[in-house]
Amino acid sequence: MSTQTETPTLDLATLSEKELEAEIARRKQAKKESQEKAEKLYFNDKESFLDHTASKFTQIHNEMKELKEYSIAEANKLYERMYTIEGKTPKEVNSFSLKNRADTIKVTVDRQEKFEFTDEAMVHITAIREIFKEKFEARNKGLYNILDGLLIKNTKMEYDPKLLAKARRQVRELGDDNLINEFDKLDECQQVSGSSLYCRLHVRDAKGKWKDVSLQFSSL
Repeated sequence: MSTQTETPTLDLATLSEKELEAEIARRKQAKKESQEKAEKLYFNDKESFLDHTASKFTQIHNEMKELKEYSIAEANKLYERMYTIEGKTPKEVNSFSLKNRADTIKVTVDRQEKFEFTDEAMVHITAIREIFKEKFEARNKGLYNILDGLLIKNTKMEYDPKLLAKARRQVRELGDDNLINEFDKLDECQQVSGSSLYCRLHVRDAKGKWKDVSLQFSSL
């Protein structure tokens, strides 16, 4: 049977003044060394974690960039070959999909245009906000504030072309000609500022429904 040697408990009452001072100093030093050891271990672990995470993020970022470029390039080649085989000229489209024979895998390439407003848009946006205020603030101020804050502005406190385009379709239900006119004029103030290419993969799940295979952290 093994035995364990226990450190005897020191009775401070039996110590002389000098011995007590020495013991207090020893304990302070031991506590300091323990704190320094814990801090050193923490900072070492933090550096290791940050270095590893940065390395993996950078690696996966580069791999995803290569995957996107490869997928879009190869999908475009196959799209063009699909027309060439039939002796036809490929059509210029903003979006197309390719599926496997089993209809269980689908890759979609999508070009989305980016829009921005001209300087003149502010005139019509201001008019729209005034009409909203006149029609809704007196009825329900809380609802008006939500409408003014969410419908008109995005998270960057800028006017969102997509939200306003959606609102343009919905305001016709209100039957206000002035409001409809201002939205129509605002729509004319939009201009294309660029475009972005996206590549998406979908697979059929066990129930036969298309499921997006997202590479975004938020979907995991």
